[in-house]
Amino acid sequence: MNLNCDPGCLLVEDCQSYEKCSAKEFSKRTASNLCTLFKQLYELKKVQDAKHGPDGEILEFTKSQFLIDMPEALQVLPREKPCPDSKPKTKWEKFRAERGMAPRPKRSRLVFDPISNDWAPRWGKDSVKKVADKHNWLMEEKGVHRTAGVDPFTYQRAEKRLK
Repeated sequence: MNLNCDPGCLLVEDCQSYEKCSAKEFSKRTASNLCTLFKQLYELKKVQDAKHGPDGEILEFTKSQFLIDMPEALQVLPREKPCPDSKPKTKWEKFRAERGMAPRPKRSRLVFDPISNDWAPRWGKDSVKKVADKHNWLMEEKGVHRTAGVDPFTYQRAEKRLK
């Protein structure tokens, strides 16, 4: 058989002619080619299983029982579409490059919340501020609140707005 098998690409190249081939013969040869590919993958799996423990136990917890590390591809398959062009620089990026200004690092969306001891969003649903407001359900009423004639929560919100 003129058969080239590349398990890295999951590719089987059958160099035999399929011109005067019936549908039954075509499906039979295709099944045979697939069996060849699966046999090579099975052999590859056996070689990789030799790295595991003597009883077949997986020593690395991150790997699945059915995982195969694929070898490097022998065939280089062409792309369907051409490689994308690099994006043109925006006016701001050109200006920043001319002035030699360093780009600002992006702020993370998540912030550590000491109340829940977990990472929470900076804004939006379940944000740090909303969690803090939810856990701040008890506040002592002081003389300042009585003279202003408002409850402590409203007074605190108004004080935040003024800052």
